[in-house]
Amino acid sequence: MFRLIGNVSKKVYYEAENASDLNKWRLDNFLKGSQADGHMVSQYDAPEAMVIVKVKTIKSKKEYLNDLLDQGKFEEYRKITMENSDRDIEVYGSGKDKPELINRRKKVEKLFRQGITNTAEIASRVQIARSTVNFDLKTLRKTYPELKQKRARS
Repeated sequence: MFRLIGNVSKKVYYEAENASDLNKWRLDNFLKGSQADGHMVSQYDAPEAMVIVKVKTIKSKKEYLNDLLDQGKFEEYRKITMENSDRDIEVYGSGKDKPELINRRKKVEKLFRQGITNTAEIASRVQIARSTVNFDLKTLRKTYPELKQKRARS
């Protein structure tokens, strides 16, 4: 969306989807032709100096994050949602003093990203219960939205 705005008064003269339509409107309304000495003379007569400005639509944080997910920009999504927290604790759960929990979830994530979506197979490879795999995947999906697209099968 573009706007034609007065430079001094900040009055919005016209609004259009693209700059070419806006420029066409400007020329149609402020360009006057007159006959002088046998040939056409163009005269631009605008009330003030004008500027073409691109309007940025203001989106809520939730809409912006959803747009990032739709575009597949998962790293940027994580940077915004995780801010400056410790990645392992944020991604793999609040196990500061439980490195075995973090390592287990890393293994589950690695297998799931390799394309193994059967929870029974993941459970047998990591040697944990299927319910634990489901819980770990649920926790991982909070931080990794791309895992939401690939659903695990029981």
